Amino acid sequence: MKVIALVLVGLLCVSAETQTRSPGQLLVDHINSLILSIRNEQTEHDDIYTVQQRECGDELGFRKKEVQDAVDALTRATEHKGRAQAAHASATADLIRVKTYQQILEDQVEFITTRRNDRATNFNKKVQNINTSLSLIDGAEQIVNEFANASASFVQVTKHFNNMFLQATKAGNAGEYAPLLSVLVELSGDGNVSVDNIQRIRQLLNELREKLSAALSELTDNENTQIEVFQARKNRVQDVITLLVNVQGQLTAYIAQLQATITKEEDIINSATSKRIRNQNLLNYASDMCNAFNTEYTDSTGARRKEVELLTKLRTFVEQRVEEFNQYGGDPTDVFASYAKQGPAQAAEASFLQLRANLRARK
Repeated sequence: MKVIALVLVGLLCVSAETQTRSPGQLLVDHINSLILSIRNEQTEHDDIYTVQQRECGDELGFRKKEVQDAVDALTRATEHKGRAQAAHASATADLIRVKTYQQILEDQVEFITTRRNDRATNFNKKVQNINTSLSLIDGAEQIVNEFANASASFVQVTKHFNNMFLQATKAGNAGEYAPLLSVLVELSGDGNVSVDNIQRIRQLLNELREKLSAALSELTDNENTQIEVFQARKNRVQDVITLLVNVQGQLTAYIAQLQATITKEEDIINSATSKRIRNQNLLNYASDMCNAFNTEYTDSTGARRKEVELLTKLRTFVEQRVEEFNQYGGDPTDVFASYAKQGPAQAAEASFLQLRANLRARK
């Protein structure tokens, strides 16, 4: 309502002006000038408000887009992180299973290797027993020849054959020596050593040699076969272990990659969250500011409209009583009193104008 105060100042100043025009005409001119000033002020405010609206639209649109971009980034990062975490958990479980399988296979290799070593030890013992028996057979043939030539006694023959029987018992094949033992028992009974008996002993020793040699050959062939089977099985298991080791390396690298992805997505989530909060706050601030612009414009426009309406009514009042105002000579008290007589509303407006005029005069 500052323009009303200016009207009152005009009222107070009319009487002091050079009287080239009548006081009433000068007052009407001043009211018209104020109305024009208010309308110019409104035009300027309209231009400012247009710029504010455009800037508000740009700022609100930009901040909304920034908030939506942050929300979209947050949603994508959360989804990516969730998938990466699920894949990480699955890959970690796979890695544990692979390590378990590898340990089982390594235990199996250790088991079959231990069993193979045990069988090799047993094989060597058997080979040693057979070779010892073959050596004793060679010695027996020699002592039998000496006995036949009377260069060795029956006691020496008996002693050597006892060693053979002890070795056979140790080797677990004493039954093979039963025929030979029968001949020796027969010799010890009658004390006669015939050519047939000597030949019989030689034949039995030769049969024993052939049996032991055949057993040694069979034992060796079987051992070689067992070695081949063991080695083939071990190689197959080792190949699987090697494959599992490679899978472990791939899983470990994959898990590390997934962890890096999770960390990256967490950084994006934190950044997007901060961006969303920051831009939401700026959006709220801009919205409040634009609302303030709207309120200011609406209130100011309404106030100016009322001021123009009041000034228009005042101008009409003055125009209708130009001669009366000419008689007042610019005394505002008489103007207010005359205007107030028009009715309650005019009385309130006149009181308001009088108050604004007094306040303005004190400044």
